Amino acid sequence: MTTSTGHATPPGNAPASQWGYLHPDCHGENALVFFTWDLGRVIELTLQGQPDMEAALPSTQAAVDALLQQYIDRKALPEAFDGQSITLRIHSEPDENGDDSSYVALQTSPHLEQRILESQARLQNVQQTSGDSTH
Repeated sequence: MTTSTGHATPPGNAPASQWGYLHPDCHGENALVFFTWDLGRVIELTLQGQPDMEAALPSTQAAVDALLQQYIDRKALPEAFDGQSITLRIHSEPDENGDDSSYVALQTSPHLEQRILESQARLQNVQQTSGDSTH
């Protein structure tokens, strides 16, 4: 799917305004929080109802690439997103019954992964701090 400006957009039937990259506060460190939310949503929407994850992987990868490009194009946090990548692959392992269980694994470029982890730690710290002040 493309916007009127010709940019690729992630899939989904939700209104465009519900994507994090379109939120007015999606810049600076906030962009990492919006990105992780959008990333999960893109993967869920592209795999939803797909009986064969392997067959759906190319379209899911394209959607993830389009999402990352949105954050780059919007200059949401250039030092975190520019030149970074996320590669999807199918990972299988036996479940507790010995049956094969498959899931999509993300291989995130080290710099972007580190920035996301730091952002999540900051957010968790803020939530804990604000929760402590209410008691």
